[in-house]
Amino acid sequence: MVVVKEEIRAQIVLVARKIFTRYGFRKTTMEEIAVASRKGKSSLYYYFHSKVDIFKAVVENEADELKERLGKAIKKDASPIDKLKTYIQFRLHHVRTMENFYAALNEEYLSHMDFILEIRKQFDREELEVVREILDEGMHDGTFQINSSEIGAIAIATMMKSLELPLFLSSEHKADRGELLDDLIRVLFYGIIKR
Repeated sequence: MVVVKEEIRAQIVLVARKIFTRYGFRKTTMEEIAVASRKGKSSLYYYFHSKVDIFKAVVENEADELKERLGKAIKKDASPIDKLKTYIQFRLHHVRTMENFYAALNEEYLSHMDFILEIRKQFDREELEVVREILDEGMHDGTFQINSSEIGAIAIATMMKSLELPLFLSSEHKADRGELLDDLIRVLFYGIIKR
């Protein structure tokens, strides 16, 4: 019985994810989720207490998917430099593709929900850990010369948040994205001082 309930919850989350992605949290209704999942509205309340609970499940699902995809992408690379490049590319592109998770990280109107703050903190902690591990590996093998992987991770993660600009996300600059990314990595790895 528990397995069936979890399967139905997962199906509702999958359907709700598409609706939240299309209309956003504010405009999505329980009625729309019920119709799309072929359930009565009252049946949804058996599985979730509210629209906020469904949205929370959707956001957590996207966060888990993002973390798994990032882990797989980084493990493919051998060197710390390649891992850091992969992280930067992944961070600039894939976080934005998880629209509900991205909204939870960035939309101010959602910040009143208790779980949003925790999701943001958790994402920050996990992001810092990923970058710190890459930097530690690079420091250990002599690839990176920095004093503190923790401070380096904070600097890189902060920079990545600030780069979530329309410049990287708009179709207008799509052709230049590779070149922009190369310049970003060059500045990050080698700085701007001529040697």
